Amino acid sequence: MVTLTLPFPVSANRIWRNGNKRTYISPQYKAWKDEAHVAYLQQKREAGEPIKGNFTYHIVLDETRRKVARDGDNRGKVCLDFLQAVGLIEDDKLADAGSWSWGPVEKNTCFIRVYQKA
Repeated sequence: MVTLTLPFPVSANRIWRNGNKRTYISPQYKAWKDEAHVAYLQQKREAGEPIKGNFTYHIVLDETRRKVARDGDNRGKVCLDFLQAVGLIEDDKLADAGSWSWGPVEKNTCFIRVYQKA
């Protein structure tokens, strides 16, 4: 099982930007990834062993952000991409099921738990 607290994720709608005939990572997403990496390094020892193969997951988003962030289901992709980037999951396409909810977590964060498929 992997357990991690990350900064409140940007919306999947905010990952990419277009300009000057090119597509690039948005500054907002880049800043989130940098902050998430610091959070990961601080929790790395307690995060759990990387998940090999299929998995399920649940993400809890800071409920105090609900009125501003609104569309919570747009936040999961960013979290799974990050877990893949740091090697805690092999590939987000191996998710068999996933869920998210608003809940009581540390302000401006999200809590992620990933379970190895039995």
